[in-house]
Amino acid sequence: MKLTEDQFLDIVNENQNIIHKVCSMYTHSADDHNDLFQEIMLQLWKGYTRFKGEAKITTWMYRVSLYTAISLYKKKKFRQEIQDTV
Repeated sequence: MKLTEDQFLDIVNENQNIIHKVCSMYTHSADDHNDLFQEIMLQLWKGYTRFKGEAKITTWMYRVSLYTAISLYKKKKFRQEIQDTV
């Protein structure tokens, strides 16, 4: 399924609650929430051309959001562990 930029933005706008829900699960401040939201948007934008339509678009958005949040959480935790050992 090939989406135009406008279609992509419409879908994201209609379903941004999915992204906000994931952000809320992995952040504790408004700044962190906004940073994670922007990173998820970037990953969705970079990956939307690979979306094949085999699952619902909302399922794909949730999975990208979740994987992005987990990845950033792990990186942040790893950096914190390194700082704690120094």
